[in-house]
Amino acid sequence: PVLPAASEPIVVTAQVQDFDGVSSVVLKYRLDPSSTFTALAMKDDGTGGDAVAGDGIYSATIPGQATGTLVAFYVQATDEFLPAATDTFPNDAPVRECLVRVGEVQPTGNFPVYRIWMTQATQNTWTSRSPLNNTPFDVTFVSGNSRVIYNATALYAGSPYISPGYTGPTGVSCGYSITLPDDDLFLGDTS
Repeated sequence: PVLPAASEPIVVTAQVQDFDGVSSVVLKYRLDPSSTFTALAMKDDGTGGDAVAGDGIYSATIPGQATGTLVAFYVQATDEFLPAATDTFPNDAPVRECLVRVGEVQPTGNFPVYRIWMTQATQNTWTSRSPLNNTPFDVTFVSGNSRVIYNATALYAGSPYISPGYTGPTGVSCGYSITLPDDDLFLGDTS
């Protein structure tokens, strides 16, 4: 689920393929701000949250969590060739991670709702650094309750000289510049 409810299991899926065959696929997740990861074997056998056996889409289920919990995760795959090669998504995990927040409610109405999820470490850094710093942060961008884009980047938009009082990503209202991965466009664009 894009917006999992409290205690709702979170099924993570990943399409994995390799010319040498896939030896294993592992989901590594942590409950932010903890740095301790739990590893779950991802399966493509039609069990444990996997919908269809043998389709190349591997699945693992993160147990339901309490409202407000931020789950950070990444996928690690290993091929069958010796010596085995390993790759991750995101490609530099755990430096960058995929995020999901538990218990957020989709407001009613016709206005679009966009969310920017970030780890506690990112929020702390963003809040403490100068508003003039334009180094982007790794975030997860969410549109409504139907679309998630992992590994987007975000920073302030506009000038803090024009809009004084930027106090961090959860502070006073301000503008954001969000850049999306080239292979995961939103409304046909990367920003």
